[in-house]
Order: sequence, then structure tokens, then C-alpha cells
Amino acid sequence: MPTTHDLHVSPRLILHAFKRHARYRPWRLVVVIVLCAAVLFPAACQPVDPPVPEEGAQDALPDQEAWNTTIYLSRDGRQEATIRAGHRLYFSETNVTVIDEGIHVEFFEEDGSLASTLEAEWGEIDGQTHNLRVRGGVTVHSTERGTLETDSLTWLNAANLIVTDAAVRLTGDTDVIAGDGFEADPGMRGYIIRRNIKGRFLPDEQPQ
Repeated sequence: MPTTHDLHVSPRLILHAFKRHARYRPWRLVVVIVLCAAVLFPAACQPVDPPVPEEGAQDALPDQEAWNTTIYLSRDGRQEATIRAGHRLYFSETNVTVIDEGIHVEFFEEDGSLASTLEAEWGEIDGQTHNLRVRGGVTVHSTERGTLETDSLTWLNAANLIVTDAAVRLTGDTDVIAGDGFEADPGMRGYIIRRNIKGRFLPDEQPQ
């Protein structure tokens, strides 16, 4: 059966109907006009759906915003980390600082010497615990142990540990170790890889 979109009415036929019914049955002229309007303009009778708000339109706005800033994190009065943020957003309701344009972190030993450096694409600082969570191209470089690569990582301020459940790859001077799950001090002198551990030794470099 044809739908209203398949039905085509000739203007000449409509005019002929108007003349025929207007001459003898004026009351039917109104019926003809209403029917023609329903056929020719069906879209005008369709209900209009309300606009759907865009996703994220209700997200909270930051209370503070800054570019190219430095954040200092300490525990028991001793500086443990320095964070350089490309773009920083602070939300007072949740007491969270979000860093979304690159993050560079320096971790320090108890004597103030540099333990390691961390780089990632995105970071989040809990204002209450001072824990730091990062993700996206995460690398941690220790002068003593080598370079750790992973997708996400958390620094626990109170315990002074870096931990993750993600896959990791640790490259040292003489070996490469991979696995899932990682825990270490920021200098990575002592570390644990929890699951699926694989490793290989790198060949010694020969002098030219």
C-alpha cells in the first residue's frame, strides 16, 4: 500500500475538485481543502523531537586554570616530587587537579638527589592524598635501573611507591624485562613485576 510520500496529486485535479464542490456543496469544500493539506504537507503534522544535549555539556567547570606551571609535592616536610604541567585545571568540589597537555615529573631521594623522571600525556593529582595518577605514553627513567614504559601509572605519596596493573616494559643496560603489574620505589632500585614475566639479555656493545 503506498505511503503518503508515494502519493502525487496533480494541481489541475485539485482545482477541478474545488470548482465542482464549490458550485453545489459548499460545506464539502472545507473537507477537500483539509484533505489536500494533509496530503501535500504531511511533514507539518509530524511531532518535533526536542534537541538532545551534547555529551559533556553538564560537566563541571574548573575553578582555576593555568598554563606552564610547576607544582611541588611533599611529605613530612620533605619535597618528594616536582610536577611541570603544560595545562592545569583545578576543581575545588572534588579537590582534584587535572593536567591534560603533557606532564613532566621529577622524583627525589631523601637526601634531595634526583631519583627518576616521569613523562606522560595526562595526569591527575588528588588534593587530599597527593597521589598522582598518569596515563598515555608513560615513561619513567631512573639513572640506576633504566627506563620503564607503560600505559598508566600511579604514584602513592604516603608509601612513596609507583604502581600499575597495566603491561610494563623495563629496559636496563643489559636486559629487557616485560610483564603485567608493577611496583617499585621511584628510583626503581627494588621492583616487583607481578604476572606474565618475560625477559632477555641485551648483547654487549662491541667497540668500533
